[in-house]
Amino acid sequence: MPNNIRANLELGAQIAIAIAVVIVAGVLVKRQVFSAPARTNAPQINAGEKLIVPNVDWEQNKKTLVFFLQKGCHYCAESAPFYGQLIAGAKNKNVKLLAILPNSADEARQYLQSLGLPIDNLQTGSLASYKVNGTPTVLFADRHGIVRSVWFGAAPEREREMRDKLDQLFEADN
Repeated sequence: MPNNIRANLELGAQIAIAIAVVIVAGVLVKRQVFSAPARTNAPQINAGEKLIVPNVDWEQNKKTLVFFLQKGCHYCAESAPFYGQLIAGAKNKNVKLLAILPNSADEARQYLQSLGLPIDNLQTGSLASYKVNGTPTVLFADRHGIVRSVWFGAAPEREREMRDKLDQLFEADN
């Protein structure tokens, strides 16, 4: 009798584990497939367009590296070490830095500090007003506020390409 009870308990446990695995897998698949971020039809800023940012004198800035980030964006946090490298390179080339976040100014400052990103020039506001649909977005603007290059999302495989392009832009006389 005890062996029979033990066998039934083991069978029940195995069935329960199988059901749990199926449920967890289903939830993960649903999140990945059906809850992927929706693409909006809102316009997205592109190279060649002028970036309008209140209180920024592009002529004075000459060259500006702009980071669009958002507290709670895990891609922003994952990319922070790479962005730190870009920031160090920009500072060595006298390129101005600007961070634009949709959070309050205090939250934005704390968030940048938590990521270890030393960006003093900070603006807050709706990302959509800058034609930015998601974070992270990084762009390079010239002395006229014209976007020369833009990168959307986290893409570790494109970091070298991005760094090389920025090195060219940092050195260019635009």
